[in-house]
Amino acid sequence: MAIQLVTDQLSTELDDTFRTQLVGNFKAIEKALNDLDAAQDSLNSYQYKINQSLNDIDQGFENIKVDNKNRDANIEAIVKILSDYDVPIQIVNGKVVETEEGE
Repeated sequence: MAIQLVTDQLSTELDDTFRTQLVGNFKAIEKALNDLDAAQDSLNSYQYKINQSLNDIDQGFENIKVDNKNRDANIEAIVKILSDYDVPIQIVNGKVVETEEGE
């Protein structure tokens, strides 16, 4: 939204130098306000992109958690199958370890 200040409608009865300075000041303020508006739009755009990236990261973490659970379940299933065939392994403290026969 562009901001336009009423500057050129100042009375011409003012001292010409003073009027010119006032008009110049108002135009500088007007430009600064419009620049701020544009900067805010850019910041909003960047904030949206950052939020999208954070959502993507969160989704990636969730996918990793699911993958880790699936991997752990698969390892447990493999260890169980191997144990059923008398392969001396078991899971201890989250790690697959070789055991002695008869344990």
